[in-house]
Amino acid sequence: MRPSFYMLQKELIEHKTVTRVPLFILLCGVLLFLSLMMNANLQDNLFISVQTQGDFTPFSTEFSNDVQLMLSFMAGILSLALSTTYLSKTLRKERNEGSSAFWRSMPVTSQHTHAVKLTFGLIVIPLIFSILVLIANLCLWFISLSSDSVLVLLHEHSSLLYVITSWFQFLTRMLLVSIVMLPIAGLILAVSQVSNSPLIVLFLGGYALKLLSNWVLGWDGISQFLSHIYQIPTTVLLSHNPLTSFEHAGIGFLSLYALLGTLALFVSISLYRTTEISWQSLNPSWLFKK
Repeated sequence: MRPSFYMLQKELIEHKTVTRVPLFILLCGVLLFLSLMMNANLQDNLFISVQTQGDFTPFSTEFSNDVQLMLSFMAGILSLALSTTYLSKTLRKERNEGSSAFWRSMPVTSQHTHAVKLTFGLIVIPLIFSILVLIANLCLWFISLSSDSVLVLLHEHSSLLYVITSWFQFLTRMLLVSIVMLPIAGLILAVSQVSNSPLIVLFLGGYALKLLSNWVLGWDGISQFLSHIYQIPTTVLLSHNPLTSFEHAGIGFLSLYALLGTLALFVSISLYRTTEISWQSLNPSWLFKK
């Protein structure tokens, strides 16, 4: 447990963007929060603009839901972007710097290294952004308590229970996103060890494969499969009920998707075990060693 903790700490130190981006967003949010608290005229103007829409109460509830949706959307998209960027750089950075050879000399297996990096990319980064969502909701809750006019606009945020529930819902949704991102993460880690631009390779390679399958084979099955791969993380993130995304995907796609992820992780772990990348690196003998 302690080696894993130190390795996660190392990732946090080496990839400072993971903390700097949320801190910058937090700073902007604090400035916005202070401006809302100090600008009483803005609160009155917001109150009037809502009142002129007609039916007062339903609009205020809808506005509150839109605010929460916007917070979750922004935090989720940024978390997904940072996770993808981190996964594309972490192993490539170690290989370019030569530190991967050092870590192979340590009593840490390649499987353990991959588990730590996947944990950091798919769990730690979303957890950091969930803290941003919690702080934002707490600020809205404090605003709703400080002014009667804003209380109507942020009716749902007047309850601390709603704040905690929204944070838990965001965490649950991001956990589902991390689960569906696991095969993609394995693929990114594998490609990053043979290319300096793994995201470009996957993006262009995927679209080239889609075009070739349609034009040469005259079959759109590969195209549909790749489209599902690109869309499923954002679909889970943005859909009203994320569980329906699994139902729409189908058992066939999910099985093939999981198989692709397993194969990608095997390739990535095998390549990470060697200094010189070659076909011999894919020897599966390490699977049977104790």
